[in-house]
Amino acid sequence: MRHTEETVELRLTAAQVAVPVVLGLALATGLLQLGLRWTADPMTAAELRDCAYAAGAGVVGALVMPRLRGVRLTPECLVAFTAFGQRERRIPWANVSGIDVHRTAGVRRVSVCLVTGERLTLAAPMSFLDRRFDARVAELTGWWETHRP
Repeated sequence: MRHTEETVELRLTAAQVAVPVVLGLALATGLLQLGLRWTADPMTAAELRDCAYAAGAGVVGALVMPRLRGVRLTPECLVAFTAFGQRERRIPWANVSGIDVHRTAGVRRVSVCLVTGERLTLAAPMSFLDRRFDARVAELTGWWETHRP
């Protein structure tokens, strides 16, 4: 979470990005190994090592560029941004009718309800591997309550 005097950024942590990548790569490698054993063509040690290197490269990539999506809070608006700032959505506080927390597959996420009836689920904060989730939601809600007209 990056703070300046006039803005706050909420982003996913490195663990929130890397752990699903690691688990996905481990599952994919295990399923591949199981499938190859079932067809009586198991991986050689060299092939298994190559898979491990590829998985390691994926993990390093996830750790190097982990926090690409998130939310920026400014006195004027909430800004939801995507990877490398390619897309940005500015939502004036006056257009926000509510902030809700909902649970999907055991993970709590934050949704912003707009006066148009639209509901936008934010990339961050997210409760998966984040002990400060409730504090981040309180901070987001506080910004909305302070800056809405």
